[in-house]
Amino acid sequence: MVQRVLGAVLFAVVMLGTLVWGRLPFTFAIALASVIGTVELFSMFETKGAASPTAAIVGIAGSVAYVFLAHYKGPGCYGYVTVALLFTSFMWYMLVLKHVKPTKAVAMTVLAPLLAGLCLSHLVLLRDLVDGLSPSNRGWLLLIFFIALIWVYDVLAWAVGRKIGRHKMAPTTSPNKSWEGTVAGTAGVLAASLLFRWLIQLALGSNKWEWFSIGVALMIGAIVCVLGPLGDLSESLLKRDYGVKDMGKMIPGHGGIMDRFDSTLFTAPAVFYYLFYFVLK
Repeated sequence: MVQRVLGAVLFAVVMLGTLVWGRLPFTFAIALASVIGTVELFSMFETKGAASPTAAIVGIAGSVAYVFLAHYKGPGCYGYVTVALLFTSFMWYMLVLKHVKPTKAVAMTVLAPLLAGLCLSHLVLLRDLVDGLSPSNRGWLLLIFFIALIWVYDVLAWAVGRKIGRHKMAPTTSPNKSWEGTVAGTAGVLAASLLFRWLIQLALGSNKWEWFSIGVALMIGAIVCVLGPLGDLSESLLKRDYGVKDMGKMIPGHGGIMDRFDSTLFTAPAVFYYLFYFVLK
C-alpha cells in the first residue's frame, strides 16, 4: 500500500506539474508517456513473437507524431499519421525484417502507437481546446477535473470491490473487478463531478466558463464511468492473452505507463469529441 501511494504521488507530481506549467511542457510529457507506453506494448508483444522489437522504432515514431501533430495541427492530423504509419509498417517488414511473418507483426506495429500515441494525444487536444476559448489559458483546470474523476472512480471501485465485492464484473478478463465496486465508483464520480465543477467555477471567479454547465460536468462523469472500465478491461484482455500481470514496472506499485493510463485510453477521446462537436462547436 505504501508503495502504491508513493507511486501515485510521484506520478501525480510529474503529470500535474507539466500540465500547469504550460501547453508545450505537457505535450512533451504526454509524448514521453506515449513512447514508454509503446515500448511496453512492444515488449509484451515480443513475448509471443508477435512483433519484432526492432520495429518498435516505427511505433515510437508514430506515437510521437500523433502527440506533437495533435498539438500543432489538431485532430485533422490523425488521418495523415495513420496512413503514414501503415505504409511505414509494411515497408519495414518488407524491406528490413524480411524473415518475420508480416500479417500479425504489421497489425501489432500499428496497434501500439494507436493505443499509446493516438489515444493519449487527446489529453493534449483537451487542454488546447479549452485554452483556445479565452486568453486565460485555463485548460489545465479541465484536465485536472477529468483526471480527478478517473482517480475517484479507480479508488472507490478498488476499495469497495476489495471490501464487499461479491459479484464479478468480468471474471475471465479481470477477476478483481466487481459490480459492487462499479456502482460505488459510478456514484462517487457523479457526486465528485458536481463538487469539482463548483470548485472550478469558484476558482475562475468572474471569468466563469458558461459552457461548463452541470449537465456537461455530469456527462463527462458518465463517460468516465462507462469508458474508463472499458479501457481497463481492454488492457486486461491484452495482458491476459500474453500472460503478464503488468505492462511495465516504471511506477512503483502501479506497473507501467499503460497500466496507469488504461482508464484514459477511451475516455480522453470521448470527452474531447463530446466537447468539440456538442458543447464548444
